[in-house]
Amino acid sequence: MGNISSLIGNNQQHIQPSGVDYNAVTNKNLLPAGWMDGYIESAEIRNTKSGTGQYIYIAWRTLDGQHLVHDHINIKNDNPVAVDIGLRTLSTIARALGMESIDDTEQLNGREIAVRLAIEEAGEWPARNVIKAYAKTSTTRPKRASDLDKIRHQIRGDENRNQRTNFRSAEGPTGDEIPF
Repeated sequence: MGNISSLIGNNQQHIQPSGVDYNAVTNKNLLPAGWMDGYIESAEIRNTKSGTGQYIYIAWRTLDGQHLVHDHINIKNDNPVAVDIGLRTLSTIARALGMESIDDTEQLNGREIAVRLAIEEAGEWPARNVIKAYAKTSTTRPKRASDLDKIRHQIRGDENRNQRTNFRSAEGPTGDEIPF
């Protein structure tokens, strides 16, 4: 316990939340929605408030160290859909990190990974960033359609890599166009 009044001065006897403009303070710290590289600063298993489940708490930080975003991945929950979503998310994280499996949260700590951020409005609470997806970092993830073309040509073994692929054509496994 600590006396907050002694820290903020004698002029204010009580802290009044209604006098604080939360949006002015916190919106400066919001990251734009979209993909961003960073790393998992910490990952640990925590119990749910109800005590009937568990989740993996992930603290993800931008590479510049300026922003921290939290995520909760359900691994034990009364709702089987929540568990299914959590296990799929863990599988995505494992693939993005080049791991076959994740056996311990310690394996995640310090690992670079990209996340797709969104901004979530929370009623009377200030807006905050939330993690919507995980992927390889941008150094290993194609950024433009031309990069995708190069990858496709490498996979197919095409010699003419400057040739653009028509993404709108419906090509089957043999490369034949499907008539409409």
